[in-house]
Amino acid sequence: MKIKFEKANIEDAEELIEVRNLSFYSDYRKYGECPGYNISKERMTDTLLNTKIKIYKIFCDDKVVGNISVRHINDNTCYIGCLCVIPSYENKGIGQEAIRFVEKEFSNATVWTLETPADKVKNHYFYKKLGYSIVDEYMSGLVKIVLFEKKLLCK
Repeated sequence: MKIKFEKANIEDAEELIEVRNLSFYSDYRKYGECPGYNISKERMTDTLLNTKIKIYKIFCDDKVVGNISVRHINDNTCYIGCLCVIPSYENKGIGQEAIRFVEKEFSNATVWTLETPADKVKNHYFYKKLGYSIVDEYMSGLVKIVLFEKKLLCK
């Protein structure tokens, strides 16, 4: 299994929407809402044009199976806005490789943050395994969200 990453561009908007819809459909069904599900092409294009956000396609054996997005908050802080892998490719180490990739790609960042639903225990286990800790929780619409953070040693 060969995993690689490639920066997404405007031409990738529909493919990114398709991957996110496959990845987040179960969350949409469960919660009745999901910010990663059913994004319009216009919104995805706007996100791809935002210079503070970088989106990478995740390939497994030359097939796009997910994506990860990173937003610069400031010089030393980055926020992972989306990490998704389509269900048939989950539990193969792809998500771990994606986190390692962005942490290396944005090597000046010493603080990383991300959010996930409070009841997604599988996600919590995954992020904790990679060194993230829960630092806050709050309601976002109808969904209770936890904020994860990872602090790296100064570089």
